[in-house]
Amino acid sequence: MPGSVRRGGPAPTLDAAGHQPACRHLLPLLRDTGHARTMQLADWDETLRLARAARLLGTLAERLRADAATWVQVPPPVRGHLQAATHFACHRAQLMRMELRALAAALPADVPVVLLKGAAYLAAGLPLARGRLPGDVDLLVRRADLDRAEAALLRAGWASATQDAYDQRYYREWSHELPPMRMPGHALEVDLHHTIAPVTGRCRADDALLLAASLPLADSRYLVLHPADQLIHAAIHLFQDTELDGRLRDLVDLDGLLRRLPRADAGARLRERAARHGASRMLWYALHYCRGWLGTPVAADAWPAPPPVAAQRWVDWIMRRHCLPRLPDRAPSAAERAAARAAQLRYHLLRMPPALLLRHVAHKAWQAMPHRSAGAAAAQSRG
Repeated sequence: MPGSVRRGGPAPTLDAAGHQPACRHLLPLLRDTGHARTMQLADWDETLRLARAARLLGTLAERLRADAATWVQVPPPVRGHLQAATHFACHRAQLMRMELRALAAALPADVPVVLLKGAAYLAAGLPLARGRLPGDVDLLVRRADLDRAEAALLRAGWASATQDAYDQRYYREWSHELPPMRMPGHALEVDLHHTIAPVTGRCRADDALLLAASLPLADSRYLVLHPADQLIHAAIHLFQDTELDGRLRDLVDLDGLLRRLPRADAGARLRERAARHGASRMLWYALHYCRGWLGTPVAADAWPAPPPVAAQRWVDWIMRRHCLPRLPDRAPSAAERAAARAAQLRYHLLRMPPALLLRHVAHKAWQAMPHRSAGAAAAQSRG
């Protein structure tokens, strides 16, 4: 597909990921489970640790179990680890279902509620949810319904996870969600969104388009985003709203969403919809790394215009050193530490305009000063 190469540029190869340990077996396994037949027992030790660090052990287990001819060739001690991972993933999925039932009962019946990310994948029964470890529950409501939804959750017993006045203001004025909430005794946090990208960020979604295209779930009060919007949201989340730190799982989510995208939405319509949400650059990065690292098929007409070459090189330098999981007992190299700092800088620059960023950094630096910490500790002891 010449158009795909022209739009997307040369796909980043596994070797181009900087000879990271994850490139030896974890990425090849995620591309093709048949790679397991070439592995020795010693290879699995490193691979299991990397998959666990990336929160992908359950996903890998489900994929291998689905390939019966390969599964029987996996060494029995390794199968034990993989089976345990599937049991833990099932436990986390059940916690998510319990939380969704409790939230459904608490939220006003006339407020449309859209599930996002892991909650949506699980509730819709998407293949990528098998073995996935949900971390929290992400909900989306209209901005006009946000106060009512929050008040209902507070009455039902959920409480904000942060009481700091500045952090509360940051979330409510500049973010795309309220501060995380948790019900005492519940395992999962709840993030209540009113849009899918920070209101101060470079990328701003078309909220009316998101909600108008949302789809109801059978036998549920919840909705989910249109498949193309789910993909675009995942791209925004990874390439704007994270520091790219060990985020291979997010790329695996994108791979799964791309592979199940209806053919009619997988080409030009996807590109055009990303443009409506101001997420063309985020989509380009998602397609670029999914194709290069995970072998995801990408339609030739799906590619947006590529970012400037300098931006591509900067993101690639970060991704190769910071996105893939590291072995827990290996200290980061100087280049990896530099990539972490660069990723943090990029994250803040994308989320906030310069004036707000300077104000935010100044406030956080003031809070972190020793005399502030000592004063807070003294006040706590007096209390």
